[in-house]
Amino acid sequence: MTDVGTPRNETLIVQTFDGRSSNATQMNPLNRYAHWRGFRELGWSYLWEMDTSTGESYPELADGFPEVLNDDHTKFRIKIREGVHWSDGEEFTTDDIIFSIDTAFKYRDKLTNVTNYVTFLKDWKKIDDYTFEVETQKPSYDFLTRMGVYTWGSHIVWLPEHVLAPLGDEIVTYNNEKPVLLGPYTVKEYDPNGFWQLWEKRDDWERSGWGNLVEPTPKYILYKDFGTEETRSLAFVQNQYDIDTFMSPDTIEAAQRRNPAIETFAPVFPFHDMNDACGWGVYFNLQKSPYDMKELRWALALSLDLQQVGISALNGQFKSTALPVADTPVTRPIFHEPMRDFLKNLTLDDGYKPFDTSFNQKLVKVLAEQGVDPEKLPEGDGIVDSFGFGWWKHDPAEAEKLLASVGIERGSDGFYALPDGSPMVLEFVYPADWNKILQRLGFSIADSWRQAGFNINARQVDNGEFNTYMRTNARFQMTIAWNQQCVFNANWRNNWRQWSPEFVLPADSTDADQRLDGNYVRITDPRIYDLVATGATVPTNDPKMAKLGRDIQKIVVEEMYMLPLMSIPTTIPTNSTYWTNYTKADNFYALPYSWWSSFKKTVVNIEPSGK
Repeated sequence: MTDVGTPRNETLIVQTFDGRSSNATQMNPLNRYAHWRGFRELGWSYLWEMDTSTGESYPELADGFPEVLNDDHTKFRIKIREGVHWSDGEEFTTDDIIFSIDTAFKYRDKLTNVTNYVTFLKDWKKIDDYTFEVETQKPSYDFLTRMGVYTWGSHIVWLPEHVLAPLGDEIVTYNNEKPVLLGPYTVKEYDPNGFWQLWEKRDDWERSGWGNLVEPTPKYILYKDFGTEETRSLAFVQNQYDIDTFMSPDTIEAAQRRNPAIETFAPVFPFHDMNDACGWGVYFNLQKSPYDMKELRWALALSLDLQQVGISALNGQFKSTALPVADTPVTRPIFHEPMRDFLKNLTLDDGYKPFDTSFNQKLVKVLAEQGVDPEKLPEGDGIVDSFGFGWWKHDPAEAEKLLASVGIERGSDGFYALPDGSPMVLEFVYPADWNKILQRLGFSIADSWRQAGFNINARQVDNGEFNTYMRTNARFQMTIAWNQQCVFNANWRNNWRQWSPEFVLPADSTDADQRLDGNYVRITDPRIYDLVATGATVPTNDPKMAKLGRDIQKIVVEEMYMLPLMSIPTTIPTNSTYWTNYTKADNFYALPYSWWSSFKKTVVNIEPSGK
């Protein structure tokens, strides 16, 4: 039995993405809620879902794809599947959809998670119980992913009218602790202190929002925080849970030595899935000095020894990218291959060419010299497939030259000083051990910059402070993050639409309560604004859309508006003691992320081991 009283061989147990939840009792999706606990994976259901193995959308609640009603792509008719029922037995109809939108607009000034309703939709109406129409505020060639799923899930969540409408104005503060849901699982029990949440499969799972898939395998699914990585790894070795989230490579190796049922995504370097829609990068507050200086940003890039950072933090198990798009089988032909010559020929204002095409060949050589089994290292073209096309040169001398051109020179203490001679202290914030990989990466980056002469004030913060820091002009300086690099396919607008004036606060904004919800790198370049606006008028499958995306990236790279580092190395080991047939490199049916809505594909594909 598990510690929550369910049979272990009927319970899939998953380490939570964010550790302990600070708002576990808040399950109302109209407000910011405890969304890392299985809601978008097991509880909600969307009009259209994303096949994360191909990057293609498919209908879930919808009965097919939307009908476009005008040439401007602002009016759409949608049909939903008949026979879908809420977990309390009531049928799901368009009344629920209309109620959800009405509520979001009615209380828009009091709710905290309805931005995507009220900034996207202009008008809506019911046609019949299974048909409705909407009008969007702007042309929406990406309608499928705005009203459905693009990557991890959707901000637009449908609500049960029969449950919530009687609340009236109380819906604004309602916690929804016993939620009525569309998915095939319901909340059986949860820890109000935020450490775990238990889900149970509905008896009528086939009437659920994704009951059109095959039957989900586990009867119970438990999301639980097993503590620090050291504690987690012991529990993992002892078969107390089945899927981890961002465990350090050396900890994974140690666990594998003690338990052969523990496996990585692939048996060879770089061992882990590199197909996340997002990449990791360093983000600057471009509205704040000295980060508003292009020369400083480029100096930080050329001072960073990414090879050493990647070896120290990740044992060399990473795929570098100099573009603000992850390098995946879907995005490579759209963005990375067409931009290879741009990167190779890129020249800074002083004539210097910063791109190193041999970066990853050098990395493989160093790994071999350090004793990595040659049979686990790629060769030839496989090096690019595994480790990417290259990255920036490690050249502190060129960095020093760039800084000197704007009056930033080393002081007597060996650290760079501002033009007026005062100390230049750069604050760098990164996650604490709620994301052990980013914690180690942040520490290694800060150390690399210090060695190059930058006085770095490095701070580890919890998940709540991390998000508040990035969204507050008064606080934000520099951090490592992912949310401006989440481009999953040619539809880059799903992420980069936020690079527009509406997502910019005044540069001198010092109000800690003035929250920024987008454009976290504070891009204010009118050239990018124009390209993003043009993209709104282009179908997502039009070749022009991909070209616009490449043009945006060229400006981001030339100006070093952010410092992309690598595709996210999703170090997600699995334990096959109780469950088998996880998605792997040689059995790739979905991305292996337990915090994305596509985790449903894992839930319906895994098989009991019989133990």
